[in-house]
Amino acid sequence: MTIPFMNNKVTLTKALLILYFSVGVIGLIWPLTAPLFTRLIPLTLLGSLAVLLAFHQKWLPGHIRVFALVAILGYLVELAGVATGLVFGEYQYHEALGFKLFGTPLIIGINWLLLIYAVYGIFEKHLLHPAIKIFAGATLMVAYDIILEPVAVALKMWSWGGGDIPLQNYLAWFVISLVFLTIFHLAKIRANNPIARQMYLVQLAFFLLLNVYFRLA
Repeated sequence: MTIPFMNNKVTLTKALLILYFSVGVIGLIWPLTAPLFTRLIPLTLLGSLAVLLAFHQKWLPGHIRVFALVAILGYLVELAGVATGLVFGEYQYHEALGFKLFGTPLIIGINWLLLIYAVYGIFEKHLLHPAIKIFAGATLMVAYDIILEPVAVALKMWSWGGGDIPLQNYLAWFVISLVFLTIFHLAKIRANNPIARQMYLVQLAFFLLLNVYFRLA
């Protein structure tokens, strides 16, 4: 029986994602390669978004505007957070996420878009009320951030004033995710993306493994 080309491509991409992020875990915990792999973080985020969007099923002109809006708003809310400390709490970015404008890495907007698209894609095909999808997606976003935060601090992506991660950060992630996911739903983005779930899970596993390592190291 011949497997359709698209199925082959999806299967190969999923396998490559697992391989890539597995190598990333090793590269970040091995002292000799850790500096190089840390510098690759911004490129990894860009590449992950490119791969995800390559499997976007139905491109419409409005989709690009919505994606750009979420990326820009993601950057602006982080900019406000760094400048005021009123959004997520007191924190500052370091050098691991690349070029910064007004103390905030430009790549952070891409990261918001990447994650929002992935969790939106997980639920978009299910026959659930939009409100349930939005709240479920925001919950996955917070779960991701809980795993991410200790690793981000260990890799010097950012640091928190006083050293502790405030509860305010997770509340902000939830509310902001609600807003961004609502934008996707109002725009009626069709994101029955065959690798959205894989992209979320492989990155979650990536940070979970690093989280365990840094706690035990």
